[in-house]
Amino acid sequence: MEDRELGSFLEEQGWKLEGRKLRLLSAFGRLLLERNRELNLTAVKEEGELWRKHFLDSLLLFAAVKVSRGARVVDVGSGGGLPGMVLKIYRPDLQVTLVEGTRKKAEFLSWAVRELGLEGIRCVWARAEEIGRHQQFREGFDLATARAVAELAVVLEFCLPLVKVGGRVVAYKGPRAEEEILRAGRALVLLGGEVERVWRGRLPWGGEERRLVVVVKRAGTDPRYPRRPGIPEKRPL
Repeated sequence: MEDRELGSFLEEQGWKLEGRKLRLLSAFGRLLLERNRELNLTAVKEEGELWRKHFLDSLLLFAAVKVSRGARVVDVGSGGGLPGMVLKIYRPDLQVTLVEGTRKKAEFLSWAVRELGLEGIRCVWARAEEIGRHQQFREGFDLATARAVAELAVVLEFCLPLVKVGGRVVAYKGPRAEEEILRAGRALVLLGGEVERVWRGRLPWGGEERRLVVVVKRAGTDPRYPRRPGIPEKRPL
């Protein structure tokens, strides 16, 4: 990790990453890399690349949207805990639920939470389509995130049923985000969402372009959605 460039990037964003937060992120990075070969958590193999491509990328959410203190956040398709674990470490006040459909990855996340001694965060082993119909979770969150999960229309069917009216979905996307927004027009109407803004930026050290699509929920989601597991991806709205 290039400390000077990292510090410069964080300063530009107005973020402070020091002390306990820095130690926890470093420890989480080690856990990720240690278990990666077994669980295929990320294509990244080196710590510096992990910080740039995953940790800093995850933190871009705070540049795209204001997150209120104590907000309830659900990270759909969390995989290796990105962005959910990073968001929790940076903002300990958040109440975070990680949703992961692969059992071994969900077990890794629960183990990592225990190893790091984090509180106010849990992992649920389930598909997004399942928890979106569950009374305990449906329309119970202030914010939903999805990173490297699926096409935007699919992400919206996974996430909008989970957030309250007035809540937001943040979808991490690349430079073709605007094309996905056009294809997601019908999904937005059916699910009660509206694109509020598209945050545009670039990762440090000559990194990739990033788009964070922020969708606000304007109306309750029809109880028909989400559809049965597998259907949203096979037949996007």
